Amino acid sequence: MRPDIRRLSVAAVLVSLVVVTGCTGGESDKPTLEEATKQLIADGDKLLASREVAASGKVTATERADKDTESGCVPGQVQRFFRAQGDLSGPPAVHMPYNSAGLMQSVLKFMGYDSVVNDRDLGDENLGVSVVHNPKMGLTFTVTVRNGQKPNIMIVGKTSCYAHGR
Repeated sequence: MRPDIRRLSVAAVLVSLVVVTGCTGGESDKPTLEEATKQLIADGDKLLASREVAASGKVTATERADKDTESGCVPGQVQRFFRAQGDLSGPPAVHMPYNSAGLMQSVLKFMGYDSVVNDRDLGDENLGVSVVHNPKMGLTFTVTVRNGQKPNIMIVGKTSCYAHGR
């Protein structure tokens, strides 16, 4: 894939992510940060415990939504992150990144997430990216699987932005 096309593809992924996960104001049916955090952790744990992740490689949580973060939010708002990473099992020919990302995306879709971006949008055999969003809970997961650079598997889940102290 040509470098300029790849940059445009990555830019499209990032723009889509910003649009979907933008910080929102006071929606009356929006869960509290506490409720969203509990769901984020539960969904992250289910994903990591799934046979689809185990079939791809070994992945462990590195952050479990235990602190407020202002990054990505307007001033005065915070969000929480669930992060995990690991490596593909076996040589690159065994697990194609776009297949592994698709398997993990299917687990999240089964949990009620909608697909926002997937590897087919990028068309890169060495990079698989899936972005899914749960509109009811305001949660977003980004799954990135890549060859040639470790960690091979990176999973980031996050809540929407909330007013600090809510």
